[in-house]
Amino acid sequence: MCRKEDGHERRPFLSIKQGSPAKNELAQQTQKHAVESKIRRLPFHRLVRSIKRNLVSVVFTCLFFVCLKIGYQIGTNLASTDTDGSRSALRQPQRTELKQQTLHESRKHSPSNQTKIDTQQRQHNEITQQTLRRKKEENQTQIVSKLVHPYERIWPGLKLPGYMIKDPQYDIESVPADKQCCFVHVGKTAGSTIGCSLGFNLHCGTKVQAPGVLPHYTTNMFHAQMYDCDDEKTTFYIFVVRHPLDRWISAFNYDNPSRDWDGFRRQFGEKHFKFRSHLYAECPFNTVDDVGEALSAGSNVTDLCKGRAEASIDGTEHFGCHHYFNYQFHLEAIPKNATIMTLRTEHLREDWNSVEYNLGGVAEVLGQDNEVIAHNNVNKASDGKLKYLSEESKRLICAKLCNEIQTYKKILRLSINLNETQVQQSVDELMNSCPNEALAPTCDDVPMPNITEKLIHSRGYVLGRWV
Repeated sequence: MCRKEDGHERRPFLSIKQGSPAKNELAQQTQKHAVESKIRRLPFHRLVRSIKRNLVSVVFTCLFFVCLKIGYQIGTNLASTDTDGSRSALRQPQRTELKQQTLHESRKHSPSNQTKIDTQQRQHNEITQQTLRRKKEENQTQIVSKLVHPYERIWPGLKLPGYMIKDPQYDIESVPADKQCCFVHVGKTAGSTIGCSLGFNLHCGTKVQAPGVLPHYTTNMFHAQMYDCDDEKTTFYIFVVRHPLDRWISAFNYDNPSRDWDGFRRQFGEKHFKFRSHLYAECPFNTVDDVGEALSAGSNVTDLCKGRAEASIDGTEHFGCHHYFNYQFHLEAIPKNATIMTLRTEHLREDWNSVEYNLGGVAEVLGQDNEVIAHNNVNKASDGKLKYLSEESKRLICAKLCNEIQTYKKILRLSINLNETQVQQSVDELMNSCPNEALAPTCDDVPMPNITEKLIHSRGYVLGRWV
């Protein structure tokens, strides 16, 4: 049997002959076993053995902690994403305050850099404003692209010009069905001034939103050959008118390109260049008084130019948009029995307030100073000489304007916002320059022109419909 002594394990004694190979091998094994036994008793070796025995547990423990850390980071990122807006909002004032403090310190310690810093700040503000304007224009384009305007239904394939489109700040979809208005802009009656105040983009050098409900309820516009009134929805047609003789004088001077024929040709093209050249270049008409003299019996003007002078006055031939598209055209273009309200240029504040009141707004929305409505698209070249008319020229032109004057009076009488006193007031003002035509109920010597073809080709109608 084996027995233990001093903690060492003893092997059974074997009778082996001294010096034999077996004895030597046994000695070597005994020595090796003794060395291994000593190593096993060392602390480090015990640790290694412990690690080996628990290696799997250690690996799984590490993996567990790694997974915990990854999960924590993912949760933190999600929470940061959810609250990014509020955190940015909280950080923004701090950044702004820090930026202002830094700017203040830099100015305090480096006064010579203040101009440079101000320039950079101004450039930054300009870039920001440009970006905001571009986004606003993009939004406006997107809004407009979704609408199908009445003009585009009349003329498929054509787009309504930008100056006819209402500013997107006005929500035209929210206008009550019984309040919707269409602005009838007759040329050279301060129509651009009124149009800009109503929210359209007509030559608006100065554009201020007018107070009251009228700008909000006026959703569409009709000007010359651009008929964009929605006749199925429009309740009121808002005319703007002016003394017929004053309107014609202004139209003649405004459409006259003799000051810069080449510039006019480049800007408006060959078509409009030819329109005007027939009256202003081929005939000796530089001023309105030249036209009046051509109508006299003793004039040496050719019959062709005399006929063109008469046609320019009554709007039967196209020499310029403001001549051609006159009161008769605009009145006959709207539906029959349409409800009309009118703004007289000579009494703009009074009439604006009456229209506002009829629409359910405040009666005195425009005060006495009337600083809200700024004058736009003024013909600065129309000086005293260009407006001058001799008494004979005035009499002859008024006679040719007789039908326009009768149409003007008809518009006034049809207007529900004007009473008899106001209509008579305008007639009395007309008496000062064209007394015979102001008193006459009709023009016996000058029949009213038939403008059916003019309406079809210029106003246009939806296929199968004649209003």
